[in-house]
Amino acid sequence: MKTLVAATSRLGNRSSNQDRCLVEKKPGHVLLVVADGMGGHARGDLAAQTTIDSLARSFQRASLPVSDPQAFLKQAIHTAHLDVVDTGRSHNPPITPRTTCVVCLVQNDTAYWAHVGDSRLYLLRAGELFKRTRDHTPVEELFQSGLVSEEELRNHPLRNSVNRCLGGSPRFPEISFDQEILAAEDILLLCSDGLWSAVPESLLVSIQGPGELEQSLSQLAGEAESASYPNSDNISGVVLRWLAADRSFSATGQDGTAPDMPVAESTENKDELEQAIEDIHRAMLEYASEMKK
Repeated sequence: MKTLVAATSRLGNRSSNQDRCLVEKKPGHVLLVVADGMGGHARGDLAAQTTIDSLARSFQRASLPVSDPQAFLKQAIHTAHLDVVDTGRSHNPPITPRTTCVVCLVQNDTAYWAHVGDSRLYLLRAGELFKRTRDHTPVEELFQSGLVSEEELRNHPLRNSVNRCLGGSPRFPEISFDQEILAAEDILLLCSDGLWSAVPESLLVSIQGPGELEQSLSQLAGEAESASYPNSDNISGVVLRWLAADRSFSATGQDGTAPDMPVAESTENKDELEQAIEDIHRAMLEYASEMKK
């Protein structure tokens, strides 16, 4: 698999950076993540870091190629959610940190992504916006209903209010999923709202122009920081330029041969066990929460 990847995370005009980025690579596979710790709740940075660490562990443990990418993303995000809840409960004194999250798995010639909250993924193709995630916010719902414009969405008083996040209640958040077969020179941009809310869409699209990817991302982040000065949020982004697939990583196995055990059967058994463990873990957290009332 041939790709170019770059990442950046800036403090902006904040006292601390609560954004976290992740780029994890394994032969024929890349996992990209941006997590934005939520202000107004204690230790958003802890929630974002816990999410990044949890997703990295899930990716490192995964059997490749992933036979069911959406199921993998769902399981990984659920695990990260419980890890954030558990980390908050273990804190002294207990806290309820929260974070948004967008994660993308690239394997073969396809990108699979999922998100919770208002951290976004943009798919850019041939100089234009091809797809983007839809925020889990009241303002996004207004935009989708045609009641506010894209520009009004960026400046709406409720633009920082999100309906879903990782952390807080042990109950799993609803996750949005999507996927797309990649074409040569496609760009995947994952970013926090500190980036996308500060610059017009036309500037985001310009990142797929000629030049070094890292330089283009850094320039875009700088534009966002200047545009929102002196109230700049943390600004973070991960960008991937797709060049070509590695066909040796097929659905039959990493080297093109069939694995010793059927992938589907092995994954199904693993998912059932992990789901049972998650259910027990969640029940224990909910019980502990009730006992503290």
